[in-house]
Amino acid sequence: MEKLNKFICGIVTFFPDEKVIAKVNKYSDIFDEVLIFDNTPQKISIFEKFNQHGNVRVFANGKNEGLSIAYNYFIKSAEKMNGDFLCTMDQDSEFPRGNIKSMMDYINTHNLNNIAIVGPKVVYNTKSKVDPQSNVIIDRKYLISSGSFLNLFLLRKKQLTFDPHYFIDRVDVDFCQTCIKNGYRIVEYLGAVLYQTLGIPTKYVVKGNHSYKRHYYMFRNRFYYNKKFSNNTVQKVSLNIIQSLKQCLRIIFLEDQRVKKINQLFLAVYDYRHNIMGPGRY
Repeated sequence: MEKLNKFICGIVTFFPDEKVIAKVNKYSDIFDEVLIFDNTPQKISIFEKFNQHGNVRVFANGKNEGLSIAYNYFIKSAEKMNGDFLCTMDQDSEFPRGNIKSMMDYINTHNLNNIAIVGPKVVYNTKSKVDPQSNVIIDRKYLISSGSFLNLFLLRKKQLTFDPHYFIDRVDVDFCQTCIKNGYRIVEYLGAVLYQTLGIPTKYVVKGNHSYKRHYYMFRNRFYYNKKFSNNTVQKVSLNIIQSLKQCLRIIFLEDQRVKKINQLFLAVYDYRHNIMGPGRY
């Protein structure tokens, strides 16, 4: 009988509540191991409510270290546990049990020798349930981190990790691009669905009404990402101008706190030029 893969789930938490605890307990019934990296900037005791299965491990040092450091912690820990695939999650995602098992079944029964990441179809900010469409995969340029299964053998083969220059935003885009640059595929599996909250929905926009702090990271990290992956200076500058302008227009026409959010562009430019990355000023 062919050996089944060992699946490990890594969940990043931030001021987790009872709903998050329920999700962790659900994941602990499905995955071989569950790792928690808590980014709450203070010590909390809610983790005592985890089930007693013995497969949940918590790292919490009372600091917010961002997503890249958390994901790298998961990769390193999962490899020590001889894991085959790591599913990265955030606490706002809703990943139904049947959809997770569908993902696992697909991975266990298909050749993923050149696929670094396989993730579910993602549905944003909706209360309606969406049925999985088909048992097929589609190549993508990137997938969001939440719900994505990372092929640890391929990551280890080329020593791929998340870039710690990112605190939040573009963390997943950068990592997917890095995998593709190394000759790997990124695929979306349409046989599973994950429900994700992105920003705070408003009258005008279903997803992406972000806080001013998130806009700071969006502006700043874009400059770093374009420099890292653009082929020449003209292309980099053009992308910075066009993409930042689109972000400003979106803020003006679709979001609240417009002045405060657009002001983040100037703060982001200053910090990027002075190599203030990671958590930056926030």
